[in-house]
Amino acid sequence: MKKRMRLSATCLLLMVFALCFVGSGSAWAGEVLAPPPQETMSREAHQSIIVNVHEGTDKAGALLIKKWICGIADGKNRTVAIMGQTDTYGTVEYLDARIYLQCWNGSRWVDVTHRTYSDYNRSSVSGSSYIPVEAGYYRVRGVHNSQDSGDYDSQSSVSEAIFIP
Repeated sequence: MKKRMRLSATCLLLMVFALCFVGSGSAWAGEVLAPPPQETMSREAHQSIIVNVHEGTDKAGALLIKKWICGIADGKNRTVAIMGQTDTYGTVEYLDARIYLQCWNGSRWVDVTHRTYSDYNRSSVSGSSYIPVEAGYYRVRGVHNSQDSGDYDSQSSVSEAIFIP
């Protein structure tokens, strides 16, 4: 009986120590990590959607992609919602929006994961996903591709950063 109580007390003590260590470690990491450059983030922002559009229809002959979008939003409960969209001037053989979730590591943006939304014989593709995250600064970058009759077009997009507490 004494041995079991001692073992239980030891396990409990280890769990408390582990929780204190993990808790203080993450707070420490949050204080030490420098925030991303000011022009790419806002601590108050809960979402960032970037829309890029080719304005003139004269580009339709040279380029396939008309509009390309990426976005990120605080999904609450330590998740982020990411989204991407690619629109072309007309129906194409293939198009996609590959959206990369990035986290600020204190000195640079690092890809965490990505989602690809793709389709065939369409003029538009879009998609969104919820992804669980830890506290920190996040943004998305998009790579938007289109292919039709041997022609290929690719565009890039990057959202502003948001802070997940």
